[in-house]
Amino acid sequence: MPSSPSVLFARLTAKARLKHLQLLVHIGDLHNLKGAAAAVGMSQPAATHALAELESLLGVALFERHSRGMRPTTTGKALLPAVRDAMRSMQECADAVATAQAGASALVKVGAIGAGISGVLVRVLPAFSERHPEVVVEVAQIEAEDLLEDWDRRSLDLLLCRQPAHCPSDSAFLAVASDRYCVVGRPTHALAGRRGVSSDQLAACTWLMQPPRSIASRDFYRLWEGAEMNPQQRWVNGRSLLLLLAMLQQQELLAFLPYNSVRQLIENGLLAEIDAALLSALPPIGLLYRPADLESNPPARGLADAIAAVGDLSAPGPVG
Repeated sequence: MPSSPSVLFARLTAKARLKHLQLLVHIGDLHNLKGAAAAVGMSQPAATHALAELESLLGVALFERHSRGMRPTTTGKALLPAVRDAMRSMQECADAVATAQAGASALVKVGAIGAGISGVLVRVLPAFSERHPEVVVEVAQIEAEDLLEDWDRRSLDLLLCRQPAHCPSDSAFLAVASDRYCVVGRPTHALAGRRGVSSDQLAACTWLMQPPRSIASRDFYRLWEGAEMNPQQRWVNGRSLLLLLAMLQQQELLAFLPYNSVRQLIENGLLAEIDAALLSALPPIGLLYRPADLESNPPARGLADAIAAVGDLSAPGPVG
């Protein structure tokens, strides 16, 4: 007869150790017991014993061996996300203690899309940190596709994103910066500095494409629908701003991006905006927050107020 959840929980709290959970995560990631054992500082026999002990506590196999290593069973697949969350929570506990020991009295966790970091946070955080040296601001760049999932986990105090189609019932959204698309290349690009670059000239260029799931990639293809043009493309999937900069500076490429994603690079002369006709508006970037949570979290409320009070952060109009 299967054990009840309360019985299994009692067994885990009485006999399971954090090392067990840590080992599970590494086996799930590496699909290899030897590598997982090394990652948690255990010998392979000790890891084998620890896994068997945990499976005995639960009364079910969590991994099965195959010719190239180990893969999770159906139960293992169901268990791994919860174990990862538990280990993440333990890491957050350690971070909080380390932060307090270093003299900080508060931690504010901010999630942001790339355009939210480049277009908003870089203009707010330097002054905020100078005024509040006791507050640690932890910024995590989050992909647009994962925003609301991360927000629902309640692991973030504030979220800088585009205005969602459906705002969660416990949350509010404050628009901070308008945005638009722009075309960028290196300052020495053949089209840099020209006025009124035509679609034919753009179609003759090679384009550095964004990841397929990004809104920029989607909207780039929409621009050319129905046109007898097929611009050459270069693919380096990833959202690293430094990698993007290196690719554009070292090669004669163009990129189609939200202005706020590359605002700092343009304003500092590292990239040039092309005077192109492919410009269109985007949903604004703003602050997603939970009003009830901010009432009990003065540091997060202070940062939210700083973002709201910074003034007009709107992206400037088209070049030219």
